[in-house]
Amino acid sequence: MKTISFAAAAVAVVLSTLPARAGVVITQQQTTNLPSGQLKSEQTIMIQGNKQRMITDKHEIITDLDNNVMYLIDASKSSYFQLPFPPTGPMAQQVAHAAAAAMDFKKGTTTRKILGYSCTDYLGTGQSMQGDYTITECFSTSATGAKEFNAFQKAMAAKLKSLVPQINTPDGIPLASDSTIKMNTMKIPNLPPEQAQRVQQELAKMKPMTTNTEVTRLEAKNLPADSFAVPKGYTQRTLGMPPAGQAQAPAPAPSPAK
Repeated sequence: MKTISFAAAAVAVVLSTLPARAGVVITQQQTTNLPSGQLKSEQTIMIQGNKQRMITDKHEIITDLDNNVMYLIDASKSSYFQLPFPPTGPMAQQVAHAAAAAMDFKKGTTTRKILGYSCTDYLGTGQSMQGDYTITECFSTSATGAKEFNAFQKAMAAKLKSLVPQINTPDGIPLASDSTIKMNTMKIPNLPPEQAQRVQQELAKMKPMTTNTEVTRLEAKNLPADSFAVPKGYTQRTLGMPPAGQAQAPAPAPSPAK
């Protein structure tokens, strides 16, 4: 028994001297040019191990690969949805449909320097529900957090392999992304042919939608566990259920008997 105790103590000492698993916090600025005008927004991505939290001005998404769960958080209503990960049912169909547009990146000939880190441009083309798109992303393997970001992306892709085809994504972290969508192939179900033709004609007149994203800050830090937890006091909702305090629309009155 003493031998076992000594061995356990030795393991504990070794583990205590190992560095804690580092995380990374990525801050991005995004500019989208729409036919209606320009939109600017900021996005924060936090990654540590097999957990990720994405924060935008409209919502937050926590993806926990260890526990196979995803949380969609609405801070404005102090509520959240809990979904399985990988997704199932209709959500899985949406993911699979979106993945049909996935592309393989091809290495370009240009490089950039962002936040002092060198990155290499990779180009891709594809087709989404909105139309044809092209994208150029500048990947860096030397930037802070590149290993952590890359490891999470690979782990998530492995979880989604039954839904999403494996694609050739470059190693590293994308420090900049420039995409263009030409909205020329939108398909609306059950639309009469004449109306569908008019829709396509109107889409052809629209200017392409462009989105430019650039990392403005990278921080390596050990993130506390609650960084990847739903805030206390938030109400769990189910799909189709309104937030607490928001009344449901009353059901229509039954038709009078004839």
